Amino acid sequence: MRLVISFLACVLLLAACGRGSDQSGSEDSGDGSSGARSERAASIAVLKKDIDLTGCLAEESEDTATAGSCPTYILQSLDYMIQECSRVGGELEPLPDSAAWSLDVDGDGDSEILLDLTQNFTCQGAPTVFSCGSLGCPYFLYIRDGDDWNELGAINADDAPGIEVLHSKAKDIPATLRGGCSGQRPCSELTFYTWDGNAYDRSLIEYRGHKVDVAPGGLWTLTRDAPVLAAPANDAAVLDEYPAGTTVVVIGAARSAPYKFVSPCNACRRGFVDAEALKK
Repeated sequence: MRLVISFLACVLLLAACGRGSDQSGSEDSGDGSSGARSERAASIAVLKKDIDLTGCLAEESEDTATAGSCPTYILQSLDYMIQECSRVGGELEPLPDSAAWSLDVDGDGDSEILLDLTQNFTCQGAPTVFSCGSLGCPYFLYIRDGDDWNELGAINADDAPGIEVLHSKAKDIPATLRGGCSGQRPCSELTFYTWDGNAYDRSLIEYRGHKVDVAPGGLWTLTRDAPVLAAPANDAAVLDEYPAGTTVVVIGAARSAPYKFVSPCNACRRGFVDAEALKK
């Protein structure tokens, strides 16, 4: 149940704070940080396609011949997916190739698993039942605990493929993860996930080289006509302009100046707005 709640919560978060249309990955950030992969990257998630999806579906259907062969990071949500697909008159089926990513976040030599189950199963007869829109569904990160797998956190869909594990500065603490632009580089927006002691938290965004502390603020309103800027400065390039009364999603705050990093809508270009032009 906890996983289902996490899944739904992350879908809502992605819908509110999705990447804007300027996320082509072709721009440099301005300080070189978005160019070639940094030497700080210890490893990059590797695609694996060796999961027996048909066996997992059979095991969830109580086929004793295959019992115990499916990893619990799939079984934990498979029952929910079967029920939701059946509810709309469909039948859950495995896709031809499984898709999961392996990465070692704690440096112990054993791989953790990152996956989005909607890339592994489809609902025949109602293929959009698990759709998260153009933003994609979140990926979940799992670590092995004996025969079970425990969730370590959720990663935005655009950050997950090609996500990088950075060198850990402290022993026995999971490393910081860096993703963005579906693994393409250079990338104008990089997202950093740090370990908070219990789970991974989306903590920092580098947008065109400018650091943004992620602090989801919900919906705010423009109090005056205001531009959305490429940098937290009055003389920055204007990405778009919106009239007073426009509602925006506040994603975080710029470190270097009193500007908020906002998304006016899912299809709009994200950028900076003077904090004084916003009200809750």
